[in-house]
Amino acid sequence: MIACHVSALPQVAALAFAFEWSSLALPLIWFGVIVLTLVVESQTADLVAIWFAPSAFVSLILSFFNVQFWVQFGIFIGLTVVGLILSFTLIRPMMKKRIRIEKTNVDAMAGKLALVEEDVNNAIPTGVAKINGQLWTARMDDPAFTATKGDWVEIVRVEGSKLICRPKS
Repeated sequence: MIACHVSALPQVAALAFAFEWSSLALPLIWFGVIVLTLVVESQTADLVAIWFAPSAFVSLILSFFNVQFWVQFGIFIGLTVVGLILSFTLIRPMMKKRIRIEKTNVDAMAGKLALVEEDVNNAIPTGVAKINGQLWTARMDDPAFTATKGDWVEIVRVEGSKLICRPKS
């Protein structure tokens, strides 16, 4: 039994050397392209390189069937171009439609109304207004205007911790 295995070793070694290791070069290259594009894409959120992965996968499959390299590369380029076109014409616009940015906190205050709690006068620098139950230091956008307690003012913008307001129109 042992003699049988020992005698088979030269045949196994001969098969190993007869195998063309160079035939694995193209599949390894295509596999590397797939891994590289997936790593690059995982670091971004903008579909930067994702269309290379399916193209490289098809070329990887073709390389196992010993299709000539120029055919593999041509299909890789063709599918990549199709992926790019689909990405920019169909997929990206659909993704952008779904993203709706809502202003919150201070950014959402512009255009809202605030109730004056203490007279607003830029000449004296005084003024307090209330919005959402919070008191804020208030100043007028145009120094020529003032607001008295009980008036409603429109918030133009927020500068630091001050509401810049104008009379309610």
